Amino acid sequence: MTKLFSIFSATIAALFLTACGQGDVLLVEKAVVNLSPVDGNPSAGYFTVRGGPEDVTLVAVTADDSMRLEMHETVEEDGVSKMQAVEKVAIPAGGTVKFEPGGKHLMIWGVGNSSIQRGTLRMIFIFSNDDRIQFDAVINKVGGAKTDDAADADAQDG
Repeated sequence: MTKLFSIFSATIAALFLTACGQGDVLLVEKAVVNLSPVDGNPSAGYFTVRGGPEDVTLVAVTADDSMRLEMHETVEEDGVSKMQAVEKVAIPAGGTVKFEPGGKHLMIWGVGNSSIQRGTLRMIFIFSNDDRIQFDAVINKVGGAKTDDAADADAQDG
């Protein structure tokens, strides 16, 4: 009987651990920085946040190798689109929030040359539950090298 109880307990424990899978973890992914082609103008940052087991708020994004970084969103007023700064962004439990062109995004001033040469900007995403997620965003230079997909398409055309 004790052996049967041990097997049953191990099975139940495994089921509970399986339920705490990857979908229950707060994470940041697909972060990119599109450098501005004009010196002095801000670059744009885009990424996706996947919510964890509880509702949280993204309260800040920092990058040591930049002069200034702000969260913004594009809104429409009287038929005119404009950008405005946002102090925080709600991330629902198990949900997805995308920072993308035409919506929420980062404005990044003064990306450092060392990050540009390395091809990544290390950012820290700070949440209301005191979680901090470090992520290296890929830097895209305007008019720079093509991605592998674009290069493959050109090779097929020729």
